[in-house]
Amino acid sequence: MNTKVIVNPSSNPRAVSNTLKKALKLLYDDGFTLSVSYTNAGGEAFSMAREAAEAGYRAVIAVGGDGTVNEVINGIFGSEVILGLLPVGARNVLARELRIPLDVGDAARVITRKTIRKMDLGCIDGRYFSMMASCGFDAYTVHRTSMKIKKIIRQYAYILAGLKDLLGYAPSMIHVDIDNGAIRDSGTFVIISNTHYYGGSYQITPFAEIDDGFLDVCVFQGNSQLGLIHFGLNMLSRKHLAMQNVNYYRARQVVLRSEENAPVQVDGDPMGVLPAYVHIVPGALKIFCLQEG
Repeated sequence: MNTKVIVNPSSNPRAVSNTLKKALKLLYDDGFTLSVSYTNAGGEAFSMAREAAEAGYRAVIAVGGDGTVNEVINGIFGSEVILGLLPVGARNVLARELRIPLDVGDAARVITRKTIRKMDLGCIDGRYFSMMASCGFDAYTVHRTSMKIKKIIRQYAYILAGLKDLLGYAPSMIHVDIDNGAIRDSGTFVIISNTHYYGGSYQITPFAEIDDGFLDVCVFQGNSQLGLIHFGLNMLSRKHLAMQNVNYYRARQVVLRSEENAPVQVDGDPMGVLPAYVHIVPGALKIFCLQEG
């Protein structure tokens, strides 16, 4: 199988240097013809994946975190290329969702089984995502997280930015229009998700499935820092859906608007501000998995 391997060495330099060679040998011994490329800057994984799809590669393997995976997905979208994951990032949410081992060698063995699953993708203003798009405090934090610090302390950079900025954070009101006005709501934190995992092993949208043809939408209506902390604590204990100011929906398309410059994040990376149009693309991606969906 003619395969492009796209490696983001900055995702986890130690894991890449210590385990990647063994994983690639497992793939090579199983008959994969490998071409390996390393990224040097953001956006290069997208370009490499797009070029691989246009060159006729049958598979592209992303070695990195969720941001690298998102770039690769956008690069291969619209082709018949199969995605493989060797997760070495800080959170590896998509790998967790698909129960792909976080050990790189074990993840390579999943690929050698050549079991392929089709999964849905979300799309927000032309950018595709496997996990989620959101606006509110998490997007605000993502926009303010230092990439230099993230390379050093990895996922804890988001926590540091959140703690630093919480007291000064002023929530923006976000208007939510679901399925052409079938449902209208407003809140200060909105997550539109294709997966039930969020930020690692947390669950904000616990009923989301990657192949059901729907996006799951969680809307928090609170408008204070104390309310946001309360929501976060309830989310950690999986009790947030019982809160009176939390609503949960399933949707095929969502329009988000705000009178303010409410920031947006997609799969853990910043993406502009509202307004935004989000919709589901069923069965859009082929991916090596433990079992067929």
